[in-house]
Amino acid sequence: MNSKKITAAVLAAAMTLPLGACSKGAEETVVDSTVSTQATVASETIEDVPVASETEPVATTVELSADALFDPSNPMAVNPITGLQTMDPANSGRRSVAVVINNSHAAMPQRGISQADAIYEYQTEGGQTRLLALFADVNTIPEIGSLRSARILSTDLAAGNNSVFIHFGRNARVPDHIASFGIDHIDGNSCSAGVYSSANYADGYVDLPEGLFFWRDAVWKSQRAIEHTAVTDGRHILEAIEYNEISMTDNENNMLFNFVPGNSADIASGDPCEQINVYFSGTNPDALFTYDEVSGLYSKSQYGNPQIDETTGSQIAFTNVFVLYANIQPHGDTTIDAYLEDGGEGWYVSDGRIIPVTWTKNGPNDPIIIYNEAGMEVEVNRGRSYICIVDNDMESQTTITASI
Repeated sequence: MNSKKITAAVLAAAMTLPLGACSKGAEETVVDSTVSTQATVASETIEDVPVASETEPVATTVELSADALFDPSNPMAVNPITGLQTMDPANSGRRSVAVVINNSHAAMPQRGISQADAIYEYQTEGGQTRLLALFADVNTIPEIGSLRSARILSTDLAAGNNSVFIHFGRNARVPDHIASFGIDHIDGNSCSAGVYSSANYADGYVDLPEGLFFWRDAVWKSQRAIEHTAVTDGRHILEAIEYNEISMTDNENNMLFNFVPGNSADIASGDPCEQINVYFSGTNPDALFTYDEVSGLYSKSQYGNPQIDETTGSQIAFTNVFVLYANIQPHGDTTIDAYLEDGGEGWYVSDGRIIPVTWTKNGPNDPIIIYNEAGMEVEVNRGRSYICIVDNDMESQTTITASI
């Protein structure tokens, strides 16, 4: 992928755009039946720290970037998922949490996703997609759902960030994969309490029996099929983590991306991008991101409508959008295999601009690292990110609009 290719894509698209007790071993019992807008964050006033030239790019860690991203006059800690100095210092050095969220049309609207520090969208069977919502601080997770079951692809995305993986059920191939790579997880399907509504409790907290940390929302259950109703929140997830004696210490504490304190020099040199429409499949053909120059964010739509967080009533929006094309193949049953270790090409979109990138992920427990055309780790603007993992075969159907 090169600059000539991106220019052609922009020009062409500008003309036309398609619009029990908690246990790790329980069987999945259900199957699929088929925003608060973040405020623009001002640039830090501290000076950039010079970075020495490197012959090969390396993943950026908190230790390498702390001087650049950390302002001693700010009492908050640097959030490793956003690069912003907005996190409770008590959570510094602790693991993030990754939660699988239902993304089928029958499960709209979702709840709590506007508060995620980053979101992955990825393919499952039948072209349907699911979300993996990342939270650097488990204590900040609101009531969230509807929750959905694990696939190998989602376990690998969570493991690459050393996140505690939260899901509600799983398919038959997931347990062996989790065991093989030592992925810490909690299956809410094995520790769900039944049907409750937090609206019935004065402080919004559902007091569940010991060993139970998930439930089905009573209002949703009256409106949707049962597989679209599971919820939890950060307080219950933390209780489940403690109950299962999962360590929250992050010995590596890697940053999600190579965040920079000022504006990304890479994206500043990019081509205009007011809209990007990501085609996952015939089932999910319109993951549409539209730039708002006032907020500096890309708002997300799908299924022909704004993607709304039911809790806030607002459309979700992000500073950064990544589209990463991957080798995704049918497994031979109803599921798919994503060969993330093959890496691939993609796009990085931010601040009304777009650049071509390449990416790598060496194994399930390794992070995704994204590079610019010079082969150096790409500079990323600080803020919330949305990362699309898309089948290589659908690359030509992504459309980019320079202006709208």
